Amino acid sequence: MPERTGQKILLHLASFMLEAHMLNRRKKRLADRGDRAVQSVTEIETAITNLANEDLLDLADIFKAQPRTPIGDMACAEMARRNISL
Repeated sequence: MPERTGQKILLHLASFMLEAHMLNRRKKRLADRGDRAVQSVTEIETAITNLANEDLLDLADIFKAQPRTPIGDMACAEMARRNISL
């Protein structure tokens, strides 16, 4: 009987360790996804900043609908920085 109890304890411990490992992998995967999202937003912001005035105005015109989208907000912020408007 004690051997069976020991086996149950080992089985529970193994199950717990597997769940902890899976949780750690999930946390890393989510963190990596967040890092990639931040990198993508940074690249979009850089691309908007590098647009010529006419292209920036075209982009702002495309995304001027209300409620404004994040890209529309970025375009409007860049237009305000350059002191240009539609």
